[in-house]
Amino acid sequence: MSSNARTVLIVNPAAGHGLGLKCFHRLEPRLRRDFLGLDIRMSEYPGQAVELGRKAAEERVPLLICLGGDGTPFEVVNGLYAEGRPPVVPEIGLIPAGTGNSFLRDFEVTSADQALAGILAGRRHQVDLLDFEYRREGRAERRRALNIIGVGLITDILKLTNERLKFLGAAGYSLAVLLRLAKGMDNRIDLTADGRSWTIRDSALVISNSQFTGGKMRISPRSDVADGRADLVVFREVNRREILAIFKGVFAGTHMSHPKVETTAAAEIAIEAAPAQILMADGELLGETPLRVKVLPRELTILA
Repeated sequence: MSSNARTVLIVNPAAGHGLGLKCFHRLEPRLRRDFLGLDIRMSEYPGQAVELGRKAAEERVPLLICLGGDGTPFEVVNGLYAEGRPPVVPEIGLIPAGTGNSFLRDFEVTSADQALAGILAGRRHQVDLLDFEYRREGRAERRRALNIIGVGLITDILKLTNERLKFLGAAGYSLAVLLRLAKGMDNRIDLTADGRSWTIRDSALVISNSQFTGGKMRISPRSDVADGRADLVVFREVNRREILAIFKGVFAGTHMSHPKVETTAAAEIAIEAAPAQILMADGELLGETPLRVKVLPRELTILA
């Protein structure tokens, strides 16, 4: 990795309940030493990393490093693409310092030190990007995601974790699963994947670009971040007992053998639901269905 290339570092100090700031202070001397003229920009409130990403696109920054949780690159990438594909798509280094740090687990990177070593070594990974549209307060919005889009139950679990259980770290996701199951499910979801359509009821699903979510939950073990397709993992017509059995195997990825779990891979996916289902992407709560997803093959180069 050349130390002469202009490098912008975007830091989310609030990631991981302050872990982001601690991680930055610990790594700052090494970062300044190895990236001469490093431009450090702090994200001081939710959504500011979007603005910082937009500014980096305008400046045609060639190398962008994100230090934070999975939500930090989500915001930065959406800033980069806010006006469409940027004139220069920067290489993006990821340093995990959040609660879950799911995305980098696909590359067996689980610590900030590992990630920084990979960035300095120029360890590159070509990665697909999920380009999607949804509804928010009656208006169509467009975003991009690196990791996962959750529909319905998965988003409910995230919402519960964020609002009440985030202080428990990764264990909060597991407790949220148990609490959310008490409500059960009642819905109809119409799916289209590369032109094939079908309908499911009382179901939940995720659209995965990578294998992990919520930290160590290997919810889509067949996903490949660079195959040009997203994996649709469906928990089909499940009751509370079945969902509990499924989630017992999520950390090991063994839930895929459950008869109520189905999966298919597609480059384009459309989802409609009644009632409308709430959505999350890369750990961030968004709007609701209908949802349209298109995979941008090998769109990004990730360093870690």
